[in-house]
Amino acid sequence: MKKIFLILFILFSSFAGYSQCTTVVVIDTVSVLPNGDLIIGWQPSPDVGIISYDIYYLNPNTGAKDSLDAVNSGTTFYIIPYDTIVKYQITEIVVVANCGAGVGTSPFGINFPQAMILTNQINFCSSSTTLNWTAYDDFNSGTNVLYQVFVDVNGSGFMLAGTTNSLTYTYNGLVIGSTYRFFIRAVENNGAGPFTSSSNIVDVSGNFLKDPNFLYLFTATVIDSSQVLVQFFADTAADIKHYNIKRALSDNIVFSTVYSVSDFNGMNPLVSYYDESVDAKNNSYIYEIEAINQCNQSKITSNIAKTIKLTVVADIASSTNQLNWTFYEDWQGTVKEYQIYRQAKDEMSFNLIATIPASTTVNSYIDDVTNQLQGTGEFCYKILAIEQNTVHVGNLPMATSVSGEVCVKHEPFMYIANAFEPLSEFNATFKPSAIFFDLTTYQFIIFDRWGQKVFETNNRDEGWNGKFNNSGNNLPMGAYVYFIQFNSNSDKEFQKRGTVTLIR
Repeated sequence: MKKIFLILFILFSSFAGYSQCTTVVVIDTVSVLPNGDLIIGWQPSPDVGIISYDIYYLNPNTGAKDSLDAVNSGTTFYIIPYDTIVKYQITEIVVVANCGAGVGTSPFGINFPQAMILTNQINFCSSSTTLNWTAYDDFNSGTNVLYQVFVDVNGSGFMLAGTTNSLTYTYNGLVIGSTYRFFIRAVENNGAGPFTSSSNIVDVSGNFLKDPNFLYLFTATVIDSSQVLVQFFADTAADIKHYNIKRALSDNIVFSTVYSVSDFNGMNPLVSYYDESVDAKNNSYIYEIEAINQCNQSKITSNIAKTIKLTVVADIASSTNQLNWTFYEDWQGTVKEYQIYRQAKDEMSFNLIATIPASTTVNSYIDDVTNQLQGTGEFCYKILAIEQNTVHVGNLPMATSVSGEVCVKHEPFMYIANAFEPLSEFNATFKPSAIFFDLTTYQFIIFDRWGQKVFETNNRDEGWNGKFNNSGNNLPMGAYVYFIQFNSNSDKEFQKRGTVTLIR
């Protein structure tokens, strides 16, 4: 029995030499290291006889306080590797003091401190990023915290970008091709310290809208009086939502959008659009292209393109056609020359009849059609502008632009002599001289002064030789009456009466 009491006394005396852990361990800071590891720092416990500090984390699945690790009593910080954090989904941790078996550990704190979690949201339209983070409210000094925002641009090292008492910060001026890294440092006592806590690092790079480097209006060319082809070359690597095709009258220059071409992955950089709401015969139009990005912002406007308007006036008396045209604008290489093409109604295609160098600043031409004596009398023209040699983006070829076709018609024009002499070397027969007509009907009659018909033909090439029906007796000198009637190929009827004097 005495031995039992002795043993109990010794055990009681041994336990009396240790103090139980009764003080909550105070965590000073929880920070995220640059590599993603978590570092925990705490104040030494005032309890005596501490054997170790035990690290616990709050299990997000069960809500239990699960043991993570333990460090010796002389250590006041612990690093949790990033892969461990991910594996156990650790967000909240706590440290307790361990005073040994049979004595117990210090009480758990009321809160499980956790690190600040930093996220970001890029605003493509303003080239900025908005940083958001969770509050750090585990300083012993309270929640009066100043947050410092640090940024590293292109690996140049972290620098202070700004401070705030809120949980959000907007960093402006992001540049395409640059890389950015951010973290937040919380400083207690509104920045006075001494304790701090740092967030994780977020990377921001390569996610900004790219502006176009070029937008070239290659050409605007007339297809017909109600259609103009517009072609432009776009920077398809840019972040563009659509391209506005804008048009104005050349004598008005008030642009309006006539169509929008949507951008898509893999689109051909040379875009063609047929504008079918024009009157290209009577108007010259100015076009320009506007690129609109994903934020509905206008980012670049092309050069202009001014179509060629051609006018043609027929002068029947001089057998000429007067051509006038507006100059083409605005190629990179400017205009080299204007080529003039003509097609008579009975011809199969247009033929080049003249070339006007653009350097002469001449935009008119007189076409003499005197030698075009036969045919319908109808002539069609068009003007072709050709660009000077230059180097284009995308290795585009030299551009061309054509005007609309303009046609004019010379009505039948007739010359009739007032006298002829059958024995003359130069004027032996009497017949009308006509130009610019093909006839569907033709009648040429000669009467003497008593009204007797002395000659008649339906052959436009046959004239009267002064004899009765061109084969009988010579008719006497004097005045004779002629009558000419025909229908042109447009079925328009022409008649002419007059007198001619027969001389012998």
